[in-house]
Amino acid sequence: MIAGGDQQTRAVHAIPAAFVADVVRGRGDEGQAWLDRVPQLLADACVEWELVVDSPPMHGAQGLVWPVRRDQEPLVLKITWPGEMTRLEAAALIAWSGRGAVRLLDHRAEDGLLLLERLDAGRTLEHVPIGQAVVAAAAVLRRLSVPAPVTVPTLAAAARRMTLDLPRSWTALGEPFPRRVLDVAMDIARGLGPSSARMLVDRDLHYGNVLAGHREPWLAIDPMPIAGDREYGIARLLWRRFDDEGPSGLARRLDTIIDVAGLDVALARSWTLVHCVDYWLWALGTGLTEDPARCDAITGWLLTTQRW
Repeated sequence: MIAGGDQQTRAVHAIPAAFVADVVRGRGDEGQAWLDRVPQLLADACVEWELVVDSPPMHGAQGLVWPVRRDQEPLVLKITWPGEMTRLEAAALIAWSGRGAVRLLDHRAEDGLLLLERLDAGRTLEHVPIGQAVVAAAAVLRRLSVPAPVTVPTLAAAARRMTLDLPRSWTALGEPFPRRVLDVAMDIARGLGPSSARMLVDRDLHYGNVLAGHREPWLAIDPMPIAGDREYGIARLLWRRFDDEGPSGLARRLDTIIDVAGLDVALARSWTLVHCVDYWLWALGTGLTEDPARCDAITGWLLTTQRW
């Protein structure tokens, strides 16, 4: 017979069935082997960092986030699939040191463990009126502008990859948009990639990844860092929540981001087009339906409002 306290402990430590199903479906036996390790990883982290689990975990596509406490301080323990992205996330959070982003208190990136300050998971910029959300996200983007660690992959290298991979993907997917769109994106990547800066850029900055904080009003989480021009980080702020305003809001939204974040207009428009084309092809390849249409609208607007 299980004691009441043991039952409660098991409940808060339990991995959600939906997350288990997603991992096994996406990663098969390797995913199941990792899931089998998670309870021990959680237990070891609680011992090493003197944590007490508060409640069952939240989860996204790649990881679990347990609300925990240490000496009554509210924190979260993130256990995610170990690998390059976890290492890069830790490197970026260390570089930001809480400036515009969630603070990293400790980590074992090789095991996919990140100990973070606790933010308000129930309040993101997804639920703020779009005009205010754009200003707040752009202010976060500006706060994140620091030199990139040398270990972070560069936009220059990504641009070289795009000039090779984009034509292949475009052909393999049945030439889903006019060749001119592809050619403009590749010309920009060739022209701007080699001279791009080495600032730390979160290429996954979007409204759902900006949470309400205590030290600062809004803080970014779950970064996907790249070292390059800051302007490469704004595309998701255009295609996310696109339907709130539609095509008519693109000019105002882009102008607001550029102004608040202190960006270069030409670089912002150019890198946004490249980022949209790259993501457009990726989204089509993975079966997404809404985002490709949004990328179509954004690139079409950029191409019709500027000569390339």
